[in-house]
Amino acid sequence: MSKTVFPTLLTMSNLICGMLSIFAGLEEHFNAAIGFIFVGLLFDVLDGRTARKLEAVSAFGKELDSLSDLVTFGMAPALFAYHVLLSDLGRGGVFLVLVYSMCAALRLARFNATQSHAPTFIGLPVPAAAVGLLLGTTLLSPAFVAAAICLLSYLMVSNVKFPHAKKMKPEEEQVV
Repeated sequence: MSKTVFPTLLTMSNLICGMLSIFAGLEEHFNAAIGFIFVGLLFDVLDGRTARKLEAVSAFGKELDSLSDLVTFGMAPALFAYHVLLSDLGRGGVFLVLVYSMCAALRLARFNATQSHAPTFIGLPVPAAAVGLLLGTTLLSPAFVAAAICLLSYLMVSNVKFPHAKKMKPEEEQVV
């Protein structure tokens, strides 16, 4: 059995969670929709760690991970926000969801093309933006969520530096 099978299964589990979140949202099972995104986040963390541990990191895995992330952290939270709050804004809500999803796609493409080995993230990582959007949608009014989605979208494609957790190791673990 190839050493890439297990990390790939974890990545596909992330994708499945994103799809299940979308389906749950369409059925107005909002707690389940949120839960699937957070379970997808767990799979997203585990797939990369598992691939590195098994020495199974590959270009294919990186691309598959980004495609899964686009669904789970780009599309699913945007559709959740639209269904819960932003539909009250009519076409403006649709526009905001499209902008957020496009910025997530741009952020993921930029990461794969230029930043996957950088010591920091340039632009807000898409999973972090998704968590922010979910929190905002459950706690704020449509106007505040509209403003938050604009800010999150901007931060994803900005040049603002964010810490890169997998590059930050305790001193004793660093290889010199």
